Amino acid sequence: MMIVKKILLFLFFLPLACLAQQKKGKLFEIQFDLSGFSNGSKFELSSFQNDSQSYSGVLTDGKCTIKGTLLEPTLYILTAKPNLRTVIWIEPARMKILGDSLNFSSIEVLNSRSQAEAIPINKQLDPMWKKAAALDKEIEVETDSVKQTELRIASDHYYWSIRQLRIDNIFNKKPSYPLMQELYFLRTSLTRDSLQLAYGRFPENIKNSRTGRFLKEFIQAKELRKGDLAPSFIAQDLNNNDLKLVDFRGKIVVLDFWAAWCVPCRQSNKKLPMLYAKYKKLGLEIISFNLDTNREIWKKAAVEDNISWINVGDQQALHSKTAITYRVQGLPKVYIIDRNGIILETGGSGADLERVLKENLTPSL
Repeated sequence: MMIVKKILLFLFFLPLACLAQQKKGKLFEIQFDLSGFSNGSKFELSSFQNDSQSYSGVLTDGKCTIKGTLLEPTLYILTAKPNLRTVIWIEPARMKILGDSLNFSSIEVLNSRSQAEAIPINKQLDPMWKKAAALDKEIEVETDSVKQTELRIASDHYYWSIRQLRIDNIFNKKPSYPLMQELYFLRTSLTRDSLQLAYGRFPENIKNSRTGRFLKEFIQAKELRKGDLAPSFIAQDLNNNDLKLVDFRGKIVVLDFWAAWCVPCRQSNKKLPMLYAKYKKLGLEIISFNLDTNREIWKKAAVEDNISWINVGDQQALHSKTAITYRVQGLPKVYIIDRNGIILETGGSGADLERVLKENLTPSL
């Protein structure tokens, strides 16, 4: 929930006449007309779903033009450096962005239907996110344990009310690309049946969007439990070598899904070298499956965390086919797999990994 809150408060921006790197899709054009920025102001425009789809440039006399291609209406993060950020929906169309530096979060995106559909949702939720953030701040600074507990209860209740409002929107507002994005964010808050029911409200063109296809696969993916055969997969390491899960039959495998931005994942990574050294000779192998979309960010994090074991990824984040197959709904996500490829244990916290190893693996080793 907090992640979604921060994303909705984000703003990313970019001006400059430039062409997209994508070769497929329909043309779009954005004309910027902004005030309050000095010549030479730097901007970035990055796809919310794919770091490789980005633009950057410099504003001149408050104006510039961006041209590129899009497959469908897409959520982009618009950043005016150093610290102005917002999210906008852009479409395969001619659009115009109006605004100023003092009200950057309220910039207008003209001729973007999806942006117009997102505005009522954002206006409804933004005040609630701000109140929730204020409660979180109170909890941080409160020193009295009793009052802090009361504040935590109030915060939990308030986040629950936000969640319920968003779910109501999913089932009652007119289907749109922004509403499909909301369903993506809420996918782990709904039962499979409720998720299927909500998904069924959308027209085919939105179901066939990138997010729509992800949700369809997510709904159809089998729930993995102890005793199930771990699904096979092939992934590449940082040296572009193909690695198959089946190649590690005969070993105890810890399959650990992680990302550079995930703080608990990084904390878990710091503990893995000790466990790897302790159990490797007994037949343990660790496969860290990275879910970043930027290869360089993945590589940098792997070096910082001293990952010396199997380290693979596909730069698809939670849209990764493997992540969908393994029902990765949040990070970290760990599967412990026996020598025959059977799932022994699953968990969401690397902090419990040694306990799980002792309880489930030592007798088998």
